[in-house]
Amino acid sequence: MGNEIGKHRTEFADHLLDAVFMVDTSGRIQYVSAACEGILGYTPKEITGQSIIDLVAPDDRDRTLIEAKEVMAGKKRIGFENRYRHKDGNDVHIMWSAGWLQSERMRVGVARDVTALRKKSMVELGLALSPVPLAPHEQKVLQLLLTDASEKQIAHRLGLAVSTTHSYVTTIFRKFGVRGRAGLMSLWLENLSRER
Repeated sequence: MGNEIGKHRTEFADHLLDAVFMVDTSGRIQYVSAACEGILGYTPKEITGQSIIDLVAPDDRDRTLIEAKEVMAGKKRIGFENRYRHKDGNDVHIMWSAGWLQSERMRVGVARDVTALRKKSMVELGLALSPVPLAPHEQKVLQLLLTDASEKQIAHRLGLAVSTTHSYVTTIFRKFGVRGRAGLMSLWLENLSRER
């Protein structure tokens, strides 16, 4: 009877648009639903048994491991975001809801692809709120400023010198009329709340 229920649950999960992951204590994927292929380009068969951290973008791995420890300690987490590498090499922004399933000793996570939402909101923010147009590099820096990436990480991701990146950041703050990242984030959140 238990196997029938387990099979029924996995069939149900395969109809969801978000991907469901079950990850054991060693960080290996034991189950992933069919939506994974649409989100990351991998079939469940291709990544079952793999270490999930290997799929995470390198710059996001440390904080992802910290988050995983929180979940394994029994904390339910909603809204954690990180980037995974799609099979085609591009980054996919994922928002997670996760919890610890003690009976199975596994993390259960629901992954939602928020890449398009992030890009749309950030581009709209740049176009709608900046009184002066943003140059292409400024738009890319702006997208990363709205994450928790440091200026050094932003420079690394975009292949820019740290000093050049700092110059872009300063210009962006000036164009938006804010003093720092907190002010920029506040504008972005206000813009998002108006859309809802």
